[in-house]
Amino acid sequence: MIRVVLLLLLGWLMTTSLFAQQLIKKSQQTVFTISAVDDKTSIELPAQFTIEAKKAKKTFKGKSEPGGKTFSFVLTQADTLNVITSSPGYYEVEELMTVTCDTCPDYGYTVRLEKLDPKADTVFRNLQVNQAFRLDNVYFDQSSYVLRPESYPQLNKLVKTLATTPKLVIEIGGHTDNVGDRRLNQLLSENRAKVIRNYLTRSGIIEDRLKASGYGDSHPAAPNDSEENKRKNRRVEFVVLAL
Repeated sequence: MIRVVLLLLLGWLMTTSLFAQQLIKKSQQTVFTISAVDDKTSIELPAQFTIEAKKAKKTFKGKSEPGGKTFSFVLTQADTLNVITSSPGYYEVEELMTVTCDTCPDYGYTVRLEKLDPKADTVFRNLQVNQAFRLDNVYFDQSSYVLRPESYPQLNKLVKTLATTPKLVIEIGGHTDNVGDRRLNQLLSENRAKVIRNYLTRSGIIEDRLKASGYGDSHPAAPNDSEENKRKNRRVEFVVLAL
């Protein structure tokens, strides 16, 4: 009799444990919904999304439409997301964000997009082989190769240049000043060049037309004798290899 009671009790405990695990698993499912709006008017826009979940090692792709279809997906844990958003007539935006809420039933996020300026010059002109162009409006977080969103307009101009000049082949070169560990500076310059190359390939440019190189502090544009000159040396530029 005691054995029967113990078996029944063990069965009840196992059932309860499984039920508790299912509840925990269910509570960790978070519906992530994303949309895009005009950064000035806040009007909702049709948009295409590519979202890479780093920890889950998954990529979610979809689109949203104003007043209708929304784009959502399910997260089962806290994660770091690389969010790429595009909409016709607007600059593409890439953002890195951490979603720490792993027990909320839903999580909403809105991307603000900047409208393309039709009056802005959309290509680099008067190209010549071996000519170098400094990308003055490409920015990274300090001592990092995380590309900042304000870099996109100039990089989109480079995309346009490559798209309208089919034989153009370029080298993207990363450079640093001479402050800090030279090995780390070398690695930083290489990674920054690769990040820009990846941005261009995601925008439709064939990788064979793009060479990414890091030079660290070996190719200074000015002597490293003042903060102003060091700022000149912390740069990214592209060099025309072929036309």
